[in-house]
Amino acid sequence: MAKRSKIIIALTGLIAGIVIGVLWVSFNQQDFISEDEARAVVTERYGGSVESVSLSDDDRYFVINLKGNEATHSITVNREDSSVQGIKTVAEHKEPAEEEPAADKEDKKQQPDKEREADKEDKNQQPDKEREAEKPEEDTRLTVEEAVEIAAGEVGGTNVYSTWSGEGSAREYYILQQVNDDDEGALIAINGITGNINKVIWLEIDDDYEEIEQLVYEATEYANMYDSRYIEYDDEYFED
Repeated sequence: MAKRSKIIIALTGLIAGIVIGVLWVSFNQQDFISEDEARAVVTERYGGSVESVSLSDDDRYFVINLKGNEATHSITVNREDSSVQGIKTVAEHKEPAEEEPAADKEDKKQQPDKEREADKEDKNQQPDKEREAEKPEEDTRLTVEEAVEIAAGEVGGTNVYSTWSGEGSAREYYILQQVNDDDEGALIAINGITGNINKVIWLEIDDDYEEIEQLVYEATEYANMYDSRYIEYDDEYFED
């Protein structure tokens, strides 16, 4: 009878252990986001198309290769809270130079040398004022309002701060957008002449904006250390 009781106790313990194990695994699996959710996180934030998805060695992260217009990025997404842990550029995409139409090439080949020389002489004899008139006008400097519109088109959200540095062709705007209600923000660096977006720095914005200038300064200094177009700002970097 005692032996039978021991067997029953042992079986009960074994069953309880199995149940606890199953519940523990199920609980942890529910905490992880799915691959589709991870894909949505990166495509909604950065655009582009997903080329591949893999798991890290410890299964805590998705590693996603995302192809954009200018480059392909490797993005690490935390499976527990869907946050982006890191992003790096793995390939640059250079647009091929447009080939001159064959007809134009043939026309140039058939153009007599004397005619080409005559064209050169005409240009050399052209008055300086006329040559100056033919020069294209200098690019107009972007306004702050235009820079804010460009930033909003890139990341959405609400503008909370705008500034710039440099003058003329070296001018660069820094537009800070609050992207959602969870204090997620993005600092967008924009070329002040062309309107091209140089960098997008993802960061957290506190409710207190008194030190916003310091945040923008530190974020831009941090971003200057990296060549990537998209950067996750480490807000503890300058505290060391």
